[in-house]
Parts: sequence; structure tokens; C-alpha cells
Amino acid sequence: MTWFDIIKEDSPALASLSVKEKKKLKKVLSAAEPSEYFGQDFTRMGELIDLMRKLDLVKADKKMQKKVKNISEQNVDVVALAAKLRKSYEEMYRELREIIYPKSKGLRKKWLSGKIY
Repeated sequence: MTWFDIIKEDSPALASLSVKEKKKLKKVLSAAEPSEYFGQDFTRMGELIDLMRKLDLVKADKKMQKKVKNISEQNVDVVALAAKLRKSYEEMYRELREIIYPKSKGLRKKWLSGKIY
């Protein structure tokens, strides 16, 4: 058993749960952890748009050029929104993780006293 496992086992949030509930909570928490794949789909969309711009089909048609340009601008907007959502998601995850695995004893005391919700 590592020190990290001991800290996890000492969590007041986990202390009141059954073994089955602890495992489920740990599994869901682990699955919810932000990963590097969050924006990968948007990157692929940008690659697809760039490829379409290079095709003769788009180069020869003014309407198609305008449509692809519009889609490209929409993708930039979606990527910007995704970045904001990513930051918000990471902040919420850290807050929830801190509730489950408090870092300081002062926070643990607040948790045990019911002052942290």
C-alpha cells in the first residue's frame, strides 16, 4: 500500500460509504477526470475543413468556398467555446475531487463538522 492509497482511505467522504459505493464513486471520479481527448474532435474537424479547401471541388465553386469558410468560422467558435467549457469542467472536477479527497486536515475537520457541502 502506497501513501497515496492511505490518503484515499482516510477520506471522510469515503468513510461513510459501503465498499460497493466507494468503488463506484472512485470509478466514476476516475472516468470523469479531464483528458487530452476533450478537443480532439474539433481538431479533426479543422483538418477536414483544410482538406476540403484544397480540393478542386471547393476551389472551383464560389458558393462552396463561402460555405466552407462559414463552416470554418463556426468551427473556430466551437473550439473557443470548448476551451471555456474545458476550463469550467476542470474547475468543477477539482472541487468535487477536493470534497472526496480533502488535502488539508482543516478541510477534513470542516467536512466532518458538516460545514462543507
